[in-house]
Amino acid sequence: MRALALAALWLFACGSPRAGSEAPAKAVSGPEPGVSVAITVDDLPVHGEPYPGIDREKIAEVLLAAFAAHHVPSVYGFVNGKGVDDDPKTESILRRWLSAGHPLGNHTWSHPSLKDTPVPEYLADIERGEVILKKLNAFGTFRPFRYPFLFEGDTAETRDAVRNYLKRRGYTRATVTIDGDDWAYNGPFARCRKLGNEAELQRLVGDYVERHVAELERARELTRSLVGRDVAHVLLLHIGAADAAAIEPLLTAYERRGVKWIGLEQALADPFHALETHAPMPFGAADPYRLAKERGVKLSSPPPDDIQARLATTCIQQSQ
Repeated sequence: MRALALAALWLFACGSPRAGSEAPAKAVSGPEPGVSVAITVDDLPVHGEPYPGIDREKIAEVLLAAFAAHHVPSVYGFVNGKGVDDDPKTESILRRWLSAGHPLGNHTWSHPSLKDTPVPEYLADIERGEVILKKLNAFGTFRPFRYPFLFEGDTAETRDAVRNYLKRRGYTRATVTIDGDDWAYNGPFARCRKLGNEAELQRLVGDYVERHVAELERARELTRSLVGRDVAHVLLLHIGAADAAAIEPLLTAYERRGVKWIGLEQALADPFHALETHAPMPFGAADPYRLAKERGVKLSSPPPDDIQARLATTCIQQSQ
């Protein structure tokens, strides 16, 4: 569970630096004061549990309309090609994303984890994920790749084999600094939508926004501690029903905190995203947590709770 993994990382980060550990990075020059955020959306064309009446195209349209209304540029949609192979009609969602002026990136074909997938099979899945992108002429000179589960391998051999492959094929690692576990809301949202429980749906949206605002502040605190400034952040979302319901209040809440929207390519040009951890991680996590763990950087705010456990009973008892 990613929330439990982040809690574990937080416990490490709150400790004092270990002897021989790398010192926090020195401050480097960066963007103007304030905080810039690039939005990315994973698992196109579909994500999350279905429910009666779910409209996958409408989910995409709601997200795209919010991005247009808030002038969010170049929102990369990271594609799992298997979704289109399973339901060819969903190719229209990818075409609509492109026609709205937003690019697409590779998220593998079937969303495998390096935890239980041999490297040769994982690399073949990446290459298979290129088929739909090539069909849609979605490849440009900038080719971002998003690891499923943000997991890059738990051994140096695995991590380096995949990274070297990506480099040879011209990919840029699409790192993440803000991960509010948005995916965890889509299951409960589908259950509540099935029951028509509007009160719980509204509560979920409010909780979603509050959690993502808190995660923005944690990410800012950690990156300031790591490099002495605000960095260009990358927010991870998914193309789910809960994301669509919460996107408008989320964007508004971020803007009220001074966020300026930028594209992914501009964000990844920030030197922060070139920082690396030396030891492989046993699970996926946003980069600020990974770096803080290795460098012994302290975080004063409490860790995020286990959102999946907290929402496990939402709209469950009523539906049984």
